[in-house]
Amino acid sequence: MINSVKGKIIKDIVNKGAYRKFHDRINKRAVLLLQALSDVSNFDDLRRICEPPTLKLHKLKGNMKDFWSITIEKPWCIIFKYQQGEFVNVEIKDCHD
Repeated sequence: MINSVKGKIIKDIVNKGAYRKFHDRINKRAVLLLQALSDVSNFDDLRRICEPPTLKLHKLKGNMKDFWSITIEKPWCIIFKYQQGEFVNVEIKDCHD
């Protein structure tokens, strides 16, 4: 379950169904991944959903070490923390590898 979101991009997708600067393909994929975050009951379920290598579910490092990332489509990622069974501080960011 998603507990909290932050940033204009994700708020537009949640409230309007799309972010106007994204192509339809990226908006659709972002919506599907956000729906998956909302629907899973635990982190292991998320791992199963994110098995395709293109999603690149991974733990971040450095000052973002408490966060996880799922690739929407390069360079866009969904960044989040997983705490007490909930996804918090969910945000869509431009993440360069």
